[in-house]
Amino acid sequence: MQSAQSNITVYASPVMRKLAVIAPDLQPSLRKVADFILRHPLKAATLTIEELAQATATSPAAVNRLARAMELSGFSALKSALVMTLQELVSPVDKLRNEMAQRTDGSFGLHEHLQITTSNLASTASSNSREAFDAFVDALMAARRIYILGFGNSAYMAGIAAANLVPYCADAVAVSMEGGNENAAYRLATITEQDVLLAISLPRYSLDTLQLSRFALERGAKVLAITDTPASPLTPIADHSLFAPAEHPVLISSNSAVLALIESLVAAVMTRNKEAVELAAELTESVLSYLHVPNPPPPRRKRPVKRGG
Repeated sequence: MQSAQSNITVYASPVMRKLAVIAPDLQPSLRKVADFILRHPLKAATLTIEELAQATATSPAAVNRLARAMELSGFSALKSALVMTLQELVSPVDKLRNEMAQRTDGSFGLHEHLQITTSNLASTASSNSREAFDAFVDALMAARRIYILGFGNSAYMAGIAAANLVPYCADAVAVSMEGGNENAAYRLATITEQDVLLAISLPRYSLDTLQLSRFALERGAKVLAITDTPASPLTPIADHSLFAPAEHPVLISSNSAVLALIESLVAAVMTRNKEAVELAAELTESVLSYLHVPNPPPPRRKRPVKRGG
């Protein structure tokens, strides 16, 4: 987790920003090394060149070539840059994996899950700049219509985003609900340059999300991405990206940080809407008639006190 005194986010640091920029155009072996560093910045900073090559199924030569592609003298300079920038990061996920490996039953409970959630939320705060978040909100506020896309587990997150943005935006719709990818494509067919596509994709990434995001981009729409790291295949497609670390020692991915980002975006959009307070009040009043408010229980009657004869 980054120090509270530092205003430089993890992915805004020079070495990580350079890596994110050049990664999409690297040859496959170098891209493997770049993706590993973007996904595991702390771990990469602690590995030797041989260990990094082994972890990425490449070679020490490939690691050195990546460093030179970043205009560094070699692996030593790359590692120094990583250590200097990321020395204050911690990785509770790796720590917890090691702890679980020592347990005979490999148990995982509520306390462990909350540890991971807290870590992912802290990493979300350090992985996103205020400028990136504001650009997201500006795009959502300016859109004629917001299409929200996500498949698999991300479909539920897309539904939550749409349901919560609806009262405060001109129009918001989740396109990846009933009917799967085919119906999602039909719903997205009318997207224009006045619209925004908000795409949500975590490991394991959906090819349909990537293809439909490219389609929206070709139609002139602005593409916003919520994904896990700059190494995500969705990042190069998007105009703006917010990163929600999704690491989990047991599950394929964690959604807690994504939900936090969605709630933050909804709150930011709401507060920019001049009629937000009135809208919130109207919404509250409109649902009161549908809520069951139990009648208070009748007061208990006091029993007469029996006196001895």
